[in-house]
Amino acid sequence: MCCRTDGARAAFALLCCVFPGCSSPDNIREEPVRLSNGAISLAGTLVLPAGRGPYPAVVLFHGSGPQARDLSTARWFAQQGVAALAYDKRGVGESSGDFRQVAFPELCGDGLAGFAMLKSRPDIQARKIGVWGISQGGWLGPLAAARSKDVAFVIAVSGPGVTPGEQMIFYYANRLRHQGFLESEVAEASAVRRVVWDYLATGSGYAEVKEALTRARSRRWFQALGGQEDGLFAQTDKAILNAGAKQYQPWFRSEMNYDPTKALREISVPILFVFGDADDLVPVPASVDIIRRTLADSYEISSSTSFPAAIMGSTWMPPTAQEPSPLGTWISSQAGF
Repeated sequence: MCCRTDGARAAFALLCCVFPGCSSPDNIREEPVRLSNGAISLAGTLVLPAGRGPYPAVVLFHGSGPQARDLSTARWFAQQGVAALAYDKRGVGESSGDFRQVAFPELCGDGLAGFAMLKSRPDIQARKIGVWGISQGGWLGPLAAARSKDVAFVIAVSGPGVTPGEQMIFYYANRLRHQGFLESEVAEASAVRRVVWDYLATGSGYAEVKEALTRARSRRWFQALGGQEDGLFAQTDKAILNAGAKQYQPWFRSEMNYDPTKALREISVPILFVFGDADDLVPVPASVDIIRRTLADSYEISSSTSFPAAIMGSTWMPPTAQEPSPLGTWISSQAGF
């Protein structure tokens, strides 16, 4: 755990556990809502706890890909006495727009539109509204707190401390490990992916990249690299080196080198980072180290704690047990629940 010298706190938890329960699933209430962020109309559900308000609240940020409103997590928060806003991502479910047409940091504004809606409600405590995000949402939650000083707390679940590019290189490297390639081969393949991606993001280093691709085609791991989800290395060298086509631009031009530490440096509210110690999608030790070093100038750092639960990348199962926990104690004391 770590605490800021002015009283705000951040904590690191490997794996997750449950908050102290205060409402049964039968007593929570659900209300359909609509949000507007410019021309974008977002459909969502506000899940309210039992009993009389006003309540503390949380806005739920999505992971990557086509994500609908996360009612499972919203209901879990409501059972703990916290109102939770879940909404369909742009172009998903009942929401307009298309998340694929914008760089992911732009989606921060959608969550902040939900934040503004909650602040306007008399049944919500305007000074106790925070953000929760998983995976990509673990980048967006801190970004929301950096952009709005009204955000009361941040919970980032599997929010990488590394750039999206490095997170995906870690992911693709693990795919090769699962296929039985040696660690030296995984490192070599990752180096090729990194140099190609850097070229596509910057447009510099053509000769170096062309030579690296020529060498790589003779390696036994190259065919496996070509079979990975992005399909980039299944193409000819000419096609790879001209892959600055429209379909690649949002990633290479705007997202790949997003630096999450910039937002972290601007945060001064309670922060909870939750990671799974066996996460195959996010480099957990590297992320924790980067987050710790980023916050070291303004937070006092203490030890991490492990809890028994399951979490991996963008997969999160809200706990069902109702016993008190150290994690719940942190949230209750630091975020004011």
